[in-house]
Amino acid sequence: MTDDIPIREPDQIRQDCARKLRAVQISTHFQAILGCLLGEDWTTPRLVEMVIAPDGQMLGRPEGEPSFKAFLGASEDLLRNIHGVAPVAELDGDEIGYLVG
Repeated sequence: MTDDIPIREPDQIRQDCARKLRAVQISTHFQAILGCLLGEDWTTPRLVEMVIAPDGQMLGRPEGEPSFKAFLGASEDLLRNIHGVAPVAELDGDEIGYLVG
């Protein structure tokens, strides 16, 4: 017997993840980070790019800004927060993987 569970394309995983996370109340800061990861326009100004510095700190570039000037926190905190919100939002393994990947 085979499982006839369809394989979702990355964009479908992204859309499902965004839909589930929209329903969860989180801080504006975390909302901006998740919006950036998912390509969603959830905050003003919108966070359009993020980088992780060699020391593990995350920096962000808000829309309209030429440089990464927003300090976002430690990358390990982001991973912990994603895993913390996952059960609340009922994210599945593909959706968690999409966010942390």
